[in-house]
Amino acid sequence: FTSYLSEIIARGDTVVEFGKDASFSCTLSDASGVKQVTWQRVRDQEPVQTLATFSELFKQHVDDQYVGKVSFTAASVNSTSIEIKNATFEDEACYICSFKVYPFQPKRQTLCLECMQPIIHSSVNPALSSDPDVVVSCSATGKPTPTIHWKSAEKELDNFRSSNFTTLNKDSSTTITSNLTLPLSQFHGEYVECVAQSDSMEKSSQITLPKVHSKGNRFNMEIVLIIMAVVVIVIMVICFHTRLKSKQQNPSIQQVEIG
Repeated sequence: FTSYLSEIIARGDTVVEFGKDASFSCTLSDASGVKQVTWQRVRDQEPVQTLATFSELFKQHVDDQYVGKVSFTAASVNSTSIEIKNATFEDEACYICSFKVYPFQPKRQTLCLECMQPIIHSSVNPALSSDPDVVVSCSATGKPTPTIHWKSAEKELDNFRSSNFTTLNKDSSTTITSNLTLPLSQFHGEYVECVAQSDSMEKSSQITLPKVHSKGNRFNMEIVLIIMAVVVIVIMVICFHTRLKSKQQNPSIQQVEIG
């Protein structure tokens, strides 16, 4: 995005994916009389916040609370660029570059940023193979409000019980949570897919369900273990008796040789 206002050329991201970096730059064609360049942020119902400043005397300075979040990528009295690290919904705002020109009023330009893409989390609860049903859970956070739907390569999921919950977050994003109850007898060892969509952005997560071992298999395994234990005991008893018998025969052999 590029904007021209009087002598200021402003460039920057208007939309950024969640977790990515956003950058802004402003260039003033005539820097005569410029003493300081300031980057500020403004959001609805909040006071203007100063993020970073540059002056020939004090050079670059980032406000303490934004160290690690905001950094200069270029800084001079006529051209300045900053980067917003790891953008989140909290970083959605309008960013102002301001050139303080002595003795005139500051010259400003504004760039506004929007953060997109749903954040998705998924889980299986409980994951115990002894339970007949399993609940798969998926939550998505985004702006605008995301939607969630479930997919399976094997079966249609619309007929299974599901529940959805909505939470409005402080950063004005919305979290949607969907819980889907599935019978393990039909889905054990398979996976289902949670698909979250917010505006044109889409993200998915695969959830693998636990495998179920039938009672017959467990019973057969127990029999095998018992048989193996009995065989080991029998072998140990035979070895013990053989060794004992051998010791009892040795003294009689020695007596015959002496006689």
